[in-house]
Amino acid sequence: MDIICIDDNFSPEQTAAIPNRPVKDKMYTVRDVVKSANGIGLLLNEIQNPHSGWVMRNGMKFTFEPNFNIRRFSDLQHRPLNHEELQMVKKGV
Repeated sequence: MDIICIDDNFSPEQTAAIPNRPVKDKMYTVRDVVKSANGIGLLLNEIQNPHSGWVMRNGMKFTFEPNFNIRRFSDLQHRPLNHEELQMVKKGV
């Protein structure tokens, strides 16, 4: 699924922690849809970052690749991203 970045404003902390970030008005392709502490996040084909941060879940400790909140993007018609459409990406439809 192709999407467009509509918000590339990152806090200084985010800028320091995430070396590769989306740029406003640039088109990207969704690689994966993930749940994060801040809602639904996207991983993009065009942007890859080193795994960072440690999370404990079900007694297991693991790292994760930084993802980007869906509110930072729109579809190609400049509409907010639809959760149902993103679920189709997740399922590989």
